[in-house]
Amino acid sequence: MRILIADDHELTRAGLRAVFEREADLQVVAEAATAEAAVARCAEGDVDVAVLDVRFGPGMNGLEAASRILAESAARVLLLTLHDTPEYVRSALAAGATGYVLKDAGREELLHAVRAVGAGRTALPHGLLRMAVAPASGPTADDLARLTPREREVLSLIAEGMTNKEIGRKLGIGPGTVKAHVEKLIAKLGVADRTQAAVFAARAPT
Repeated sequence: MRILIADDHELTRAGLRAVFEREADLQVVAEAATAEAAVARCAEGDVDVAVLDVRFGPGMNGLEAASRILAESAARVLLLTLHDTPEYVRSALAAGATGYVLKDAGREELLHAVRAVGAGRTALPHGLLRMAVAPASGPTADDLARLTPREREVLSLIAEGMTNKEIGRKLGIGPGTVKAHVEKLIAKLGVADRTQAAVFAARAPT
């Protein structure tokens, strides 16, 4: 798995490189000190996972970079940050990142997150999941019964971090059909967007 590390602190980049390069299945192919450089490097096409800080210096931040990388390359994004506020978590998911790990996480948690994101799964600690969804009047598990079998399939794939295009390929349906299913299940669950739908799916009993 080919990794790009983007952080404006050289020592942080060096520490992450040391962790990743001890693993036989992980290869650091690039480093970037700015978000702009990370976007440009991912566009070259040989990065599987971009590990981005959320905050950089002047210019583009990590959330903006995540959106650009996902739109312009095949790389997936894991955000590595000091910030554990609900606003940052929701913004990261809305930007399309499928992983969010705090900088004080342990080595094994970080490696698990990188491998999960690279495999197309989400990597978000349960504590951060709970913060990312509004409490109180949110949906209950009973709401799942209101979804059609196809809508439940789509919801499950949203929770895995798939885009509409990826869901369409997986289910053999067009992107317009996927979008319609997503809009219907969001309305039925009473959530604000696909991010909250994904959080709900992750928390709902199986």
